[in-house]
Amino acid sequence: MTSTAFLAYCAAITLAAATPGPAMFAVITNGVSRGFVRAFMAGVGIAAGDAVLVILALLGLVALAQTFEWVFLALKYAGAAYLVFLGIRMWRSAAAQSDGPTAAQPRLSRSFFLGASIALGNPKAILFHASIMPLILDLDTMTFADGVLVIAVVISVNIVTMGVYAALAGRASGWFRTPGRMRLMNRFAGSAMIGTGALIAAR
Repeated sequence: MTSTAFLAYCAAITLAAATPGPAMFAVITNGVSRGFVRAFMAGVGIAAGDAVLVILALLGLVALAQTFEWVFLALKYAGAAYLVFLGIRMWRSAAAQSDGPTAAQPRLSRSFFLGASIALGNPKAILFHASIMPLILDLDTMTFADGVLVIAVVISVNIVTMGVYAALAGRASGWFRTPGRMRLMNRFAGSAMIGTGALIAAR
């Protein structure tokens, strides 16, 4: 794998990761409503799920993934349903006072699995990886080390990109401190979560 091909692949993956979509919206809504850490963990889950798809593409298992497409669809609907559930819960707490009792926060693992289900829940994503690789990389001459490097790039790009979105959304959440602003934030984030869940389910 030449350095030119590697840099071109990095640019293509970065552009794909930074493009607005369900993954980005899920991270942002989590950051605004639940803080940076949970949004970042969702981003880590997205990176892990995308890495699985890249591994399948590298191993030439696209046909196998299409055969078991129902598994990906189940993950997609599970992630969408969880986002809708979070959105409804945000709407129901719209009138909550900022100084009221703090609700029990979900475990970080839930944010991770939410991100992973969003990434894995798009069967077309593996076709993207399987189609872009031959255009940029020479798969016939790729070594095991090259494959590991490609996977590391995908994970790193996703974590950095989603981490930036999570940080920006987490900083924005600090502005919502008064009861009125908190009510506005709950309704905005709740609507965005429900909308993102519906978008994921409809894709």
